[in-house]
Amino acid sequence: MNKSRVFLYVLIAIPICLMIIPTMIVLGVALIPTGVAFLVERGKGYYAGLTVGCMNLAGTSPYLFDLWFKGHNVQAATGIITNVFAWMMFYGAAMFGWAIYTTTPSLVSTFMTMTSGRRITALRAQQRELVQKWGPDVESVYEPEGGKAHPADHAAAAAGAK
Repeated sequence: MNKSRVFLYVLIAIPICLMIIPTMIVLGVALIPTGVAFLVERGKGYYAGLTVGCMNLAGTSPYLFDLWFKGHNVQAATGIITNVFAWMMFYGAAMFGWAIYTTTPSLVSTFMTMTSGRRITALRAQQRELVQKWGPDVESVYEPEGGKAHPADHAAAAAGAK
């Protein structure tokens, strides 16, 4: 990278950094629970960080919009981070994100159990209908040794059926 490009990047970066300081002050305080969520769940897909982060950002967004559209300066940013209700909104939304993260697996597990139970019931009813239609030979159950059938077993069974 040549020196003229570095100078250009620095020339562009300094005003941008100075412009976003109030936003960074608010986000630095508000998104602490998101950082903790990412640190706590290292290497597991970052689902906690994403869930908590989205909810945390949603709780922060009304205050960011106020900051951006009603005076984007350091004084307004410090006014937001010294507001107790803003903290309740930031951390309450993050707490809701943690609640979603912790309850979702059990809800999905319960739903899957109910769905599979209904499916088993439907398959047993279908099996009873087949037994009535085709006779009791249909209901015999074949379990290969080891729990899994070998492809050659399927070919032999198909050849024996012909």
